[in-house]
Amino acid sequence: MIGFLSWRIAPRRAAPIVAGALHPLLVVTGIALIAVALVRTVTDAERIVHPVLAIGAIVAVAVASLGLVLATDPVRPPTSALAFGLTVAAALTADGLSAAAGWGASNVLWDDWGPVVIGVVILSFSMFRPGRELAAATVVSLVVVGSISAAEAGDLPETVSPLTSAVIACTPVLLFGVASSVFSYRMSLTLARQQELAGREQRGLARRVRIRLRELMRDSGRAELSAEVVPFFEEVLARGALAPGDPARARRLSAVLRSEIMTGVGLPWLERLRRARPGRLVLHDPAAVAESLPVEQKVALRALLTALLAHPETEGSALHVRVTEVGEHRSVFVRAPWTAGEPAARRALGSFVAVMGTAFGRSQVTVGGGELRLLFAQNPRVTDAGPWHD
Repeated sequence: MIGFLSWRIAPRRAAPIVAGALHPLLVVTGIALIAVALVRTVTDAERIVHPVLAIGAIVAVAVASLGLVLATDPVRPPTSALAFGLTVAAALTADGLSAAAGWGASNVLWDDWGPVVIGVVILSFSMFRPGRELAAATVVSLVVVGSISAAEAGDLPETVSPLTSAVIACTPVLLFGVASSVFSYRMSLTLARQQELAGREQRGLARRVRIRLRELMRDSGRAELSAEVVPFFEEVLARGALAPGDPARARRLSAVLRSEIMTGVGLPWLERLRRARPGRLVLHDPAAVAESLPVEQKVALRALLTALLAHPETEGSALHVRVTEVGEHRSVFVRAPWTAGEPAARRALGSFVAVMGTAFGRSQVTVGGGELRLLFAQNPRVTDAGPWHD
């Protein structure tokens, strides 16, 4: 329980593949909520006293559904606390307007569709927000729904008490809210344990890579020695004395050998990628920030660039990549020629952008003027800063 209250949300709440697979289901959920509101409003038309409020309730449900779909879009992570709060507020507004539209006309309070909509909305965010926020939203929703139901019961015939009305109305919200909070909490613990395990494995892998790198450097050194240095030593041994030009030749060989080893080993990975594709990548990273990126960000960026370079839209054109770091803020900006429009970009690169957004924490994708612009940003010390803007 202490972890439930003190746990801080991680930048990566859900794997991008999982979030991408879940998003179509959330779209269907939003459509279903609108359909439920429409059907229940039409079937209960005889008890509606204020039609304008009933229409407003349907509009509020549509706003909540749209907020749910946009807030959980895996291409634009993360799902912010503000988006979650506004979506729940829209669902609460729909419940209030629905109750006001038929106020005092019926005492069948358990037929109200508002509490179910609120509960489903909270449940839909269980993979994207921490358990404490879901629990807080549940408590606020219970207070609002219970108050509305109790007040409405006071204006109805004496067939049910305000307390009973509140309990009946709050039951769906309570069930969905508790389920979402517990699920999110358990998933958070699982993610935290996996991150700790991945950290230990990464440290062990880094140690093994350093050992192997030293071995490769020794092997490279031997190859260079066998090519020029060893023949030089053999000549000196054959003569039995140093010639006047031998010291200068030795210094030259030493400088060449050192340069070859350090160039091959110490070249930044993004620079190696640029040299492997001459003319296709224009790199702007004077401070070599890309070299200090975590492993998951390097892998995600390399996969995105490889996919862009292989796409027919960018064939024969140059991609511009800018990596910057100002204080604790780090960003990657990619520009590529693109004339196929945003839907084609989402189909071709949606999974890569989702992975990048998950690895960095903030993402922005724009298509226009025959160009595709992708912007990813991270603040290592901020874990939940809301949507990122340029």
